[in-house]
Amino acid sequence: MKLFIMVSNKKLCLCILLSLCFIFPINADTIHNISFTDNLVIVNSTLILKSEEKIDYWSLRLDLPNNSKIIDLNDELNKIDYNFSNSKLSFKTNKKRAKSRIVNLVFSKELEEKYGLKTINLNLFGFENDTTIVISQNVSYFFAPNSKTEYGEIIKAKKQGSINVKMIFGGNTESKHYFTNSNLNLSSLEKYLWVIEGITGIKVPVKFGIVLLTDKKYNLELENWSAGTYRGGLIFIRNSLSKPDKTATILHETTHGFNSFALDWDNTNISWFDEGVACYVTTIMYRLLNETRPEIFGEKIKWKEKRVIYTLESQYAPEDLFNYYKNENWVLEWYPRKYSKYKREFGYAYSELFIREYLSENCSNLHKVYAMLLKINKSVENPGERNKLITKILGKEFKPCYSKNLEEIKNCTAKLNKMSFRIPKIEGTSINYKIEVPKLPEIEEESYFKLFLETIERFFNEITKYFQSLFQK
Repeated sequence: MKLFIMVSNKKLCLCILLSLCFIFPINADTIHNISFTDNLVIVNSTLILKSEEKIDYWSLRLDLPNNSKIIDLNDELNKIDYNFSNSKLSFKTNKKRAKSRIVNLVFSKELEEKYGLKTINLNLFGFENDTTIVISQNVSYFFAPNSKTEYGEIIKAKKQGSINVKMIFGGNTESKHYFTNSNLNLSSLEKYLWVIEGITGIKVPVKFGIVLLTDKKYNLELENWSAGTYRGGLIFIRNSLSKPDKTATILHETTHGFNSFALDWDNTNISWFDEGVACYVTTIMYRLLNETRPEIFGEKIKWKEKRVIYTLESQYAPEDLFNYYKNENWVLEWYPRKYSKYKREFGYAYSELFIREYLSENCSNLHKVYAMLLKINKSVENPGERNKLITKILGKEFKPCYSKNLEEIKNCTAKLNKMSFRIPKIEGTSINYKIEVPKLPEIEEESYFKLFLETIERFFNEITKYFQSLFQK
């Protein structure tokens, strides 16, 4: 957003003052009120323009979301003429000499409907160093990265500068934490949410949409190697999964949804913390569902049922970890889509091993970690800075079962594969902030006589300063 301030008053013929240059401190807070029709999102934006000195008019250039349509634009005097092209809006307020002005802009954008759900992604303008607030009716999923958000009957999000919001709602079935347009039984998922809340120590104030896809459509729209994917409020799952696999996978992806709040400042692709916690939840889920899973960096598992002997090979052996520690450290910047199968699966196992080790002595260790992650209030794009920040909060180097001795690694991984998973209870912790909407300034009534007096006063003040400077020489 760009803003220009123009000061002029030809009617008063203030030629003497034209030689004087004044720089006025200014600010402009913005409030976006969001509402919906059947197929449109309506944004009613109020700009509160303020200056320490009185000025005649404000000239602004705003970036609006793509494919927006202007419904109305006015200030406290009248409608405003404007130019709008390629999502860029430029205009000049009506002329009125004042310290504060109010501009009201109303525009619309079509809702996107896919998978039987309605979605809107808005990048809303705001002034870089001033407050921007978004107010919306409550929807199933509302997320505004790097902002403080208050959830309730209405939702308020607040930050400095422009603000991005994503909203999803709709479907034919809704529960406390999920909504979907499929025939999935959501109640069977709800009884396991306490697992994620207990491990992380937080509750999220939104619901996550679940989309079931055929294998063909999943491979086409997402990837051919995963069972589920979390993307911006939506959990995509292969419909071909068995009931236990579907439940465990949805809880895994829900953990990513929780993490999206704690890691909204992280603009790198690094996934080891996010995936480590999610894989830890998956392992717990399979135990709760009485399903046997392979060890990680451990031994093969054998058991007999009736006359059949079953064998599960370990996800990598202790030797793989031992060899990795000889001369590699690439998992620090790992994310699944970056690598082929071997390194992708190694990264998952390594990340989960770290979380297991971190929680083996105290099952509530992640509570303080998430509390601190939620307090980070800046955008981080550098991988080194990101890793340094997280490992400092963790208070532990990202090297699970680290040793140069293979036997010590074997003993460590064996212990972690056989550990009991304890999940602490939490009290009513939630992500919430109290956000007050700025009060609109009172409209000033001006008169040309008053302006004339103020101008004369300024002129004599300048003359007085000039003669005082002469006597002081």
